[in-house]
Amino acid sequence: MFTAEIDGAHLAYTDSLTGHPLLCLHGGMGVDARSLDVPGIRNLADFGIRLIVPDQRGHGLSSVGTDADYTHTQWVNDARQLAQQLGLSHFGLLGHSYGGFLALEYALRWPESLTHLILVGTSAGPVRAPTRTFASDSAVRDYFREVWPLLFAGDDKRWELFDTIGFHAGPYNAAFARELPAYDLRERINEIQVPMLLVVGRNDVYLSHMEWLATHAKHAKLCVIESAGHFPFVEKPEEFVRVTSAFLSGV
Repeated sequence: MFTAEIDGAHLAYTDSLTGHPLLCLHGGMGVDARSLDVPGIRNLADFGIRLIVPDQRGHGLSSVGTDADYTHTQWVNDARQLAQQLGLSHFGLLGHSYGGFLALEYALRWPESLTHLILVGTSAGPVRAPTRTFASDSAVRDYFREVWPLLFAGDDKRWELFDTIGFHAGPYNAAFARELPAYDLRERINEIQVPMLLVVGRNDVYLSHMEWLATHAKHAKLCVIESAGHFPFVEKPEEFVRVTSAFLSGV
């Protein structure tokens, strides 16, 4: 685990150090980067890919801020500054779920820095935002425990992964109560010229959103993974690694 100082906060991240850099933005918000600490992501390092996975501001081992710190603008700027501090002039960007919203915003702001864009189970908007807010991290955890089984297609609901994840009320409340209702990039999607891989589970509620992206985004390739839900890299890790590594290597 490493730490970068960014805009008065520290950002904790893991870095496999060698290979073509791929910055990975976890979903949530309110769920930390341990949601990506799984073989379906880690094993990309076996294919010459340098994995850089931060806990986004307010999550995991990164700084806790105030409500005003938890904005799309701040989270995207954090990703930009982390890449700059690491000396990454060109790199791939992966975003899962809410991380995909941020990855698309990043691609619209700094497309010249990206070699590849990988979006997993996400949307260009609009997205129906949950209306609930939570007074504590434990309340967020309880909420995600309720919805967790819905995120997987198979009988195995991967509770061992759930038990490793940290949950955080501050960024969750800010993201879903304020930021997400204003999120809609559909009119700007055709501006993105970066090669784009769209990966989605057949049973993911975001399937139609990803199909829309495949139709309207330039240079986009859609991969629908059968018998998988919102975490295709968990339920079908070998297929996810094969498709993603091939995309990053240009095969």
